[in-house]
Amino acid sequence: MADLKNKDSAELFKALADRIRLDILHSLFKDEKCVTDLMSELNLTQSHVSHHLKILKTAGLISSVREGHKIFYQLCPQVKSSLNESQQQTLQLGCCEVKFKD
Repeated sequence: MADLKNKDSAELFKALADRIRLDILHSLFKDEKCVTDLMSELNLTQSHVSHHLKILKTAGLISSVREGHKIFYQLCPQVKSSLNESQQQTLQLGCCEVKFKD
C-alpha cells in the first residue's frame, strides 16, 4: 500500500464506511487474528467476515500471513505507523483521523 496520506480518500472512506469493517480494524489494533477468531469475536459467519476482510485488504488497510492451514490478518505496517502515538486507537489518514473507542 502507498503511504496512507497519499491514498485516495474516497477509497479509504469506502472501506471504512461499514460498522463491521470498523469492528474488524478495531479488533486488529490489539492483535493479529484469523477468520475463526473474528467470527467468534464478532458473531458473524465465515463468508461475512471474509467478504469484509477482502475489502479492507483491497483498500490496503490490512495484510495477511499464512501459517499452515490458517491465514492471519493484521494491520498493514503503514497503518500501524499511522496510529497516533498518544492514542493507539486513532488512525491518522492524512485528510482526517478515525478514533476508536473501547
